[in-house]
Amino acid sequence: MKPSLFITLCCDLSAVRASTTLTLSCLAFCFAANAQTPGDWQYTISTDLKSIPDDMRINFPTVTFNACRSVADFESGRAFALQTLASSEARCPSTNFERSRASASGAPTQLSFEFSCDGGKSLTGTAKGNVTAKRFEFAMTTRYPQSVSGVTQVQQTMSARFVGPCKSKPNQDEVKIP
Repeated sequence: MKPSLFITLCCDLSAVRASTTLTLSCLAFCFAANAQTPGDWQYTISTDLKSIPDDMRINFPTVTFNACRSVADFESGRAFALQTLASSEARCPSTNFERSRASASGAPTQLSFEFSCDGGKSLTGTAKGNVTAKRFEFAMTTRYPQSVSGVTQVQQTMSARFVGPCKSKPNQDEVKIP
């Protein structure tokens, strides 16, 4: 390899590394600028039952649970994900997180992401909503590749609010079905 080509390649790689570092730093800043409060959060997931046949509605109860969330859970997006347990991340990952830049006024930022289970064989979906330091709410659309009693798509809302210092154990959601 000619010395000038080697120097050019090294400089190009250094520029890519610097660009990647800058991009990751900006991403971390965007997540931290309107950072969520670590601690215990109460989640509620409810389903819009209008498109669900009466005999299927029992399969879509409103679910409430508490989960202990760390700064890392919010920065990675895991705290917002459909499957919030670490043990569920491999089976049902949430990806393609996009967050609007936080405003100086403290107004909610918007966050969107995609999710799927079993590589999209069980379900796929999208979520979009608003996030503040102590609460968030998402409108979620879940699509099923195989119709179940005529249901191929479900509209849900996931909301969460900060409730205080962690009482729940990390990675152990306490689910309650009213």
